Amino acid sequence: MPQEPQSAEQFLSSRQVRARYGDVSDMWLHRRLNDTSGFPQPIYIRGRRFWRLSCLINWEKKIASRDKAEAAA
Repeated sequence: MPQEPQSAEQFLSSRQVRARYGDVSDMWLHRRLNDTSGFPQPIYIRGRRFWRLSCLINWEKKIASRDKAEAAA
């Protein structure tokens, strides 16, 4: 999981989001937006997608705790 920066109130472009998760493809991002993982929805600014870094960090924590619970079961 990527490290948390000092200030989590930032906006990331789709390119930055894909880089955050290991240079994944745009299709990976599309799938996360349409599956049941709870991946945060973007906001649109002048027709471009941006994600709140704080929402991505919360999603990562949720996924990590879910994976821990599944491993313990």
